[in-house]
Amino acid sequence: MTAPNPADRLKKNLPVPYTKFLPEILKRNYGRWVDRKFHGYGIIEHISETGERVFTVKVGTPPNFRLATSTLREFAKIADEYGVGALRFTRNGNIEILTDSLEKALKIKEAVEKMGYPVGGWGPTIWSINSCTAFLTCTTAVVDAPSITKVLYDALKPYFTGEVTLPAKLRINVSGCPSTCGGLTADINIVGHYGDAPTYDPERIKLCLPKSAKALEAGHVPEVAEVCPTGAIKVFGKPDGSVGLDIIRSKCIACGRCRDVCDWIEFDASKAGVAILVGGKASNTGRGPMPSVQVIPWVPAVPPEYREIVAVVRKIIDVWRQDARQGERIGDWIARIGFEEFYKRLNIPVTKWNQPPRFSGEFGVRQFFQTA
Repeated sequence: MTAPNPADRLKKNLPVPYTKFLPEILKRNYGRWVDRKFHGYGIIEHISETGERVFTVKVGTPPNFRLATSTLREFAKIADEYGVGALRFTRNGNIEILTDSLEKALKIKEAVEKMGYPVGGWGPTIWSINSCTAFLTCTTAVVDAPSITKVLYDALKPYFTGEVTLPAKLRINVSGCPSTCGGLTADINIVGHYGDAPTYDPERIKLCLPKSAKALEAGHVPEVAEVCPTGAIKVFGKPDGSVGLDIIRSKCIACGRCRDVCDWIEFDASKAGVAILVGGKASNTGRGPMPSVQVIPWVPAVPPEYREIVAVVRKIIDVWRQDARQGERIGDWIARIGFEEFYKRLNIPVTKWNQPPRFSGEFGVRQFFQTA
């Protein structure tokens, strides 16, 4: 029997037509949308040149977008009963349910709110609070990003639903360690870290190193050094032929990857906290895409309420709301008033860890695009 040709299988199944999964009303109006209207801060009306309308209801979900299958079935039931039988997950983890009338959209809003899920996240509001998995599945987590995200969502819910509006959209990312899987392109980024470089037992660390310096001469790099993303861990041959290890503290970002492969590297858990970075955005509006900048190097992460983190995030939002122009994201606002003034309003000192950045020309990525 001749084995099937994989190429034939690909030709048979790919590409899958995108329209196969679209509701009929979207197929009829594909590419024909001419206008939109907002009904509150969680419902958008999309208007086609044909006169047909589609309404999108945006629903906030739990941290890290973790939902029980029973909850997903409830959302699907609502989409079938009041919608056009379709819903989608946004890249920020919110759920959008589609329908064909404002009356049905309001029924969807009522139904999901009865389930305990807020509707909002459009216009001058919080659009999302993203989170990595942290301790749920990750081996390098320093702080519990999903629980921090939950506390922030509870504290800042009025900013999502539009009960309290903002100068512009606001995105927040929370990462459990310096790998920043939660993202670094949000207006406010919270990143867990150990606060200091690790230590190690000079005798037990030998269990993570080659027995002889000859291995180094042959080009072998021990895993404990290989996994370090900044080259902060150096291994070297000693005069007696054994192998030594050194940690360059100025290069260490306390990500914990070395500890993940070597049990004899230790971090001081009492120093674990988060850094706060501000001003990032990925969109091309305003001054264009912008990098986030570390503003507060360390804030304690004390569960379950994380009061210090909530207080800092609230303070950043408050000073921005007081002065920003309509449509001015946090990074655009800081670029206008300057980091020195921003730090003054936050009442935080300038140290070697949060030196205001110096950019030539435009603050954002557009500084690299020169016109003749």
